[in-house]
Amino acid sequence: MKDSISIAKHLVHQDKIDDIQQSLEIMEQKLDMEILGKQTTIERQETEIQRLHLLVEEKNRIVLDTNTKLAECMRNGEGNRQLINKLLGDLDRLAQDIEWYKRTYEKRSLLGTIRQKLFKK
Repeated sequence: MKDSISIAKHLVHQDKIDDIQQSLEIMEQKLDMEILGKQTTIERQETEIQRLHLLVEEKNRIVLDTNTKLAECMRNGEGNRQLINKLLGDLDRLAQDIEWYKRTYEKRSLLGTIRQKLFKK
């Protein structure tokens, strides 16, 4: 009888160990699935981070190109402004020359024009 009680206790004990082992296996499977899910999430986030880094690099390159073009346009604009100012100065001098010719040849008398030509020689 002692043997049967001992065997019964041993069987109950073995059943508890089996239940615990089964529970541990279920927990291990759940943890493995959770780890797998988190690993997948991490991989997706790493891919997204890499994509965003590439996007930022592309935008930085575009900004640098745009700044270079802006600086070139500003230099061209300054050069054009200086050229326009020079041309306006030339136009002003030419207008003064035309005014001098008008005063000299249109408003002066023929005698005054001849006298000026003689005295210059």
